[in-house]
Amino acid sequence: MSIATRAIAVAVLLASLTAPSTALAQADEPVDREALMELFAAADGDAWGRSNNWGSGLPLDRWYGVGTDSTGRVVSLVLPSNGLFGTIPDSIGGLTSLRHLDLADNDLYGEIPAEIGDLVNLTHLNLRSNRLDRPIPPEIGELAGLEVLDLKHNLLFGAIPAEIGSLGRLRILDLRGNGLSRPLPDTLGELSSLTRLVLSGNRLSGGIPPELGNLDSLVWLDMSRNQLSGEIPPEMGDLAGLTWLDLSINSLSGPIPAELGRLSRLQTLSLWLNGLTGEIPPELGDLSSLEDLSLGLNDLSGEIPPELGDLAALERLRLGHNQLSGPIPDEFGELRALQYLWLDHNQLSGSIPPELGSLRSLKDLWLNGNRLSGSIPAGIGELRRLQALQLQNNRLSGAIPASLGGLDSLEQLRLDGNELSGEIPPTLGRLARLENLDLAGNWLHGSIPIHLANLAQLQRLSLNNNELSGSIPDGVGRLRKLTELDLHNNSLSGAIPAGIGSLAELRSLRLQNNYLSGAIPDAVGGLEDLRVLDLRGNRLSGAIPDSIGGLTNLVQLRLGENLLSGEIPESLAGLGNLEWLDLSRNSLSGPIPPGLGDLTGLEALYFSFNFLDGEIPPELGKLSNLKILRLRWNEFSGEIPAELGDLASLKQLNLWHNSLTGPIPAELGRLTSLTRLDLDDNELSGAIPPELGNLTLVTELWLRGNDLTGGIPAELGGMTGLRRLYLDGNQLTGGIPVSLANLTSIERLWLHDNELSGAIPFELGRLTELVQIILGGTNSLSGCIPTEWESLDTLADDLDALGLEFCAAP
Repeated sequence: MSIATRAIAVAVLLASLTAPSTALAQADEPVDREALMELFAAADGDAWGRSNNWGSGLPLDRWYGVGTDSTGRVVSLVLPSNGLFGTIPDSIGGLTSLRHLDLADNDLYGEIPAEIGDLVNLTHLNLRSNRLDRPIPPEIGELAGLEVLDLKHNLLFGAIPAEIGSLGRLRILDLRGNGLSRPLPDTLGELSSLTRLVLSGNRLSGGIPPELGNLDSLVWLDMSRNQLSGEIPPEMGDLAGLTWLDLSINSLSGPIPAELGRLSRLQTLSLWLNGLTGEIPPELGDLSSLEDLSLGLNDLSGEIPPELGDLAALERLRLGHNQLSGPIPDEFGELRALQYLWLDHNQLSGSIPPELGSLRSLKDLWLNGNRLSGSIPAGIGELRRLQALQLQNNRLSGAIPASLGGLDSLEQLRLDGNELSGEIPPTLGRLARLENLDLAGNWLHGSIPIHLANLAQLQRLSLNNNELSGSIPDGVGRLRKLTELDLHNNSLSGAIPAGIGSLAELRSLRLQNNYLSGAIPDAVGGLEDLRVLDLRGNRLSGAIPDSIGGLTNLVQLRLGENLLSGEIPESLAGLGNLEWLDLSRNSLSGPIPPGLGDLTGLEALYFSFNFLDGEIPPELGKLSNLKILRLRWNEFSGEIPAELGDLASLKQLNLWHNSLTGPIPAELGRLTSLTRLDLDDNELSGAIPPELGNLTLVTELWLRGNDLTGGIPAELGGMTGLRRLYLDGNQLTGGIPVSLANLTSIERLWLHDNELSGAIPFELGRLTELVQIILGGTNSLSGCIPTEWESLDTLADDLDALGLEFCAAP
């Protein structure tokens, strides 16, 4: 409170105390005037939206928001949405004639003062939508005349006071959107005048008191979004006047009481997202006024009662995400008011009833994620108000009905994951409002109808995993709102239409695993929003367009398994958001651009099976997030950069079959996240670094087919995760280290064609997981073979060729 405001308040108060009794100031008025000015001070009155006459000597009923009776006492204080900021002072309890207190939609914080209980004449208390952040004072239970208590959307916590049960005249109790906890007091069942009880969006726990069944006047009951548990009391069926019952988003269990079928005035029954079990009571079919029945996201089982078909007023029927089985009742065709039918993610079987074609008010039909079979009824095409048709992930067969092209309002059409066959009906091109068309994962054949290019509102087109053939229609470039185009895993041929470059909003382009040929259109580089470009597994040829380097939002670039040639464009170094780069299995040549080392978000780099040459750029060591680096089967030369040891996140390093020379960098021993290391079939020389023994997560170590010398480091025995060890085809000398006996998970051990000598350590007999063991060739081993190996059931070994006897350890 400002100094000026406080001075005004004091002056007015002194004037009121010294002035004679007049019509402007009754005997009791100074107490009310003082209480109001303390509220003005505590709630930053200077900043209120309106404070006309506050602090003046005018009658209090001339003060904005204040009402008085004939004696001048304050009977109403109504200041909603007026910018009050601060606390409610204890002196509010001095307004003992107050009947209506409304401070809603302000910025009050702190507690509701206990003195509120002194307002014995109060009938309406509205403090909603503030920041009050203390427990509800039990003194509120002393307001015997209270009819409306609205404290919703604050930060109140603690228990609901049992004393509230004393408010015999209370009609509305709204405590939603707070942080109230603990069980509900049984005394709520004593609020005999209550018509509306709203406790949603708190943290209330425990069971629902059966005493709530005594609330004969109750019309609206909402206890959703809490932590209530236990069963729904059958006494709830005694609430004969109830029109709204919402217990959704709790932890309720047990069956739905059949007694709820007695609530003849009920319009909304919402029990979704609980743990309810058992069957849906057929008695719910007696709820003749019901408009919304939401039982989804429970564990309900059994068949859907055909009696639900008697709910003539029903507009929303949501039973999804349960364990319901059996057929969809034919009687549902009688629900002529129905707008939303959600039966998704159950175990429903049988065919889709043709009777559903009579539901002319239907907007959403969700039958996805079931076991439905048979054909799609042609009558579905008569549902002209339908906006979403979701039949995906069933076992539907037959052709897609051409009649679906008559669904003028349709925005979502999902038939993916079925067994549909035949061709895509050209009539689907009439669905002018369609935003999502997903026919993936069926057995559709033939060409993509050119009529689909008329779907000007289309945002997502998924025709992948079918048997479609022919070319991609040129008109696809007219689908200017398209964000996802997925045609992968078909038999499409021909060139990629240059018109795809007109799809300015495209984020994902997946054309992989087809028979597409020709060059990648340069116009693809203009798709600035593109995140995923997947063209692998086709017959594309020519160079990678330099323009692709301008796709700065690209996360995945997958061009592998094509016939691409030329060099890797240096412009790819500009793809700063790239996480996956796959150019493998092409005919690319030339060096790796060093600038790719700037792609610090890169997680996977696949360049295998090309004709790339030159040295591996040390700049790749800057790829701190890289998990997979595969450069195998190229023509790389020079040494392995020691900087690769900086790739702390790396899990796979594969440099197999190149022409790399020089030593294996000891720095690779720092790659402690590595699970596989492939350096075989190169020209590496020098000793095996003992630091490799630090790679305890490596399961496969491939060093075969090089020119490595020296002994096998004893430290390799520390690679306890190793299942495959290939050291053959080198020039290793010395004996087999005893420490290899620590590799108890080893399955394949290839040490042959080296220059090893000495006895086979008896301790290796502990390696009982071996399925392949090859030790011979150019080695000169002596002694005897551990007797434990005599009984090994191996896929391959050369133990007989060693010319050694089996013998036990001495």
